[in-house]
Amino acid sequence: MINPEKIRSAQFVDSYYPLVDGVILAVHNYAELMNRKSYSCVVCPRYYQSFDDSSLGYEVFRTGSLRMPITEYALPTPKLDSKIKTLLQNRYLDIFHAHSPFTEGTFASAYAKKLGIPCVATFHSKYYDDVINITGSKTLAKIVTAKIVRFYNTVDSVWTVSDGAADVLRSYGYHGDITIMKNGTTYTMPEDPDALRKKAAETFMVPTDKKILLYVGQQRWHKNLKLVLDTFRLLCDRDSDYRLLMIGDGYDEKAIKEYADSLRFPEGYVRFLGRINDRSLLSGMYLLSDLFFFPSMYDTSGLVVREAASLGVPTLFTDGSTASEAIVKDVSGFTADENKVSMFREILRIFSTPGLLQKVGEGARKEIATTWEEIVPDVMDKYAQVIEQYRFKHKS
Repeated sequence: MINPEKIRSAQFVDSYYPLVDGVILAVHNYAELMNRKSYSCVVCPRYYQSFDDSSLGYEVFRTGSLRMPITEYALPTPKLDSKIKTLLQNRYLDIFHAHSPFTEGTFASAYAKKLGIPCVATFHSKYYDDVINITGSKTLAKIVTAKIVRFYNTVDSVWTVSDGAADVLRSYGYHGDITIMKNGTTYTMPEDPDALRKKAAETFMVPTDKKILLYVGQQRWHKNLKLVLDTFRLLCDRDSDYRLLMIGDGYDEKAIKEYADSLRFPEGYVRFLGRINDRSLLSGMYLLSDLFFFPSMYDTSGLVVREAASLGVPTLFTDGSTASEAIVKDVSGFTADENKVSMFREILRIFSTPGLLQKVGEGARKEIATTWEEIVPDVMDKYAQVIEQYRFKHKS
């Protein structure tokens, strides 16, 4: 029998620090926690922004990359990197885990076969939507998703982060087995939440006597941020005590701010605070907030939702969204139809019902705030199963 705690793995991802998103945080937590008992490294592209990989506590191998115009992302070129294969071979790895179906992922799948080890691949994102949002071409999106399906057919085990994400992958044409491996959170309720709350309020001059709505995530239109702003415009017309805090950055940030300006909010009612890298300060911002507003139809399993839940902050989702599948309405979260009037009415109901926010916030903390420390041992157990199945299948 394979001891899961002795398994040596490599995580492959197409973008990594200094950028930050849900996939990057997931990969980081995989590598950090696995590296405490055995060994795990991350294979990712080299960036042109500086970042101290040694601060992460595990090995990071940066493959060659090409700088992409306009965007902050880089195009990895691992197949052209002569050193990466030697580095990986010398780490005596048991399994590869691809977190992207593109260049780093396809490299992982192909090189795992040469090394005679299995490769797991997780489907994290709605890539069809990504291509549509970037190019506007349905034809190109279909070509890309067909290529994605071919990739998942090359690996030894396919995982997704939610049942809804599995449905999306099947809608692309994938017909194989799928393992659900949910995301976690690094946050837990602190011993002194008031101190974190006070520090965040003072740092960003947030009024503590208002009804605070919070969004944390990338500033991209496909996160349904127009719906967030349109809904908040209705709230402001009804009640002057609401405030909206927008945390994060992204390539639509300028256009989103311009749209917010066009809605003529009173000064200070909507604030764009950019990316907050200080995790304790970010936790204070969650604790300051009454309701996390996350109507995205794009996300498969928002890590920010679990962060909010771990600190007792309930989330308002769009009804039927993949991100909302883990919650029960009025027990561990809220939902409303995907339009500003329904969202507006739901927010009014939430804030006008005595004790509802507190009850559902506590329900969210108990039901959906699973930590990475709880998730990663399950990952390691599944790695052991995949390795055993691979060795049985390939034994001579």
